Amino acid sequence: MAFLNDEKEDNINLNFHNLFVYGTLQHSESRNYLLKGLSFEKASIIGYRKIFLQELGFPIILEDEKSYVNGEVYFGVSESLLNMLDVVEGEGSLYHRIVVNVKTITKKNYLAYVYYPSKKLINSNIRK
Repeated sequence: MAFLNDEKEDNINLNFHNLFVYGTLQHSESRNYLLKGLSFEKASIIGYRKIFLQELGFPIILEDEKSYVNGEVYFGVSESLLNMLDVVEGEGSLYHRIVVNVKTITKKNYLAYVYYPSKKLINSNIRK
């Protein structure tokens, strides 16, 4: 993925991506084994808030310009791993993979994928 700031890396491989996680894929959570061996850094995304869907047992994020979500950004995620994660996360039915701006605790900015809930998931689980 591209960098948002002026930093450049000579050996950028476009077949690898960054992934921001905020729930069960985070370090020490139930699905983190899927990201084992990848480097990561604590990070946040601005303009979103996290809510926990009690009945389903996992969190989602929603757009909210006054909030932010803390999580982790994983580096070097291969295309094949992303495709596998799409299946695990229900990409296309439960979630859609979108690109967000991520800021790490070391003040670096990156673009990264994140799993954003589908309208169906939001509408069936968020009380108005």
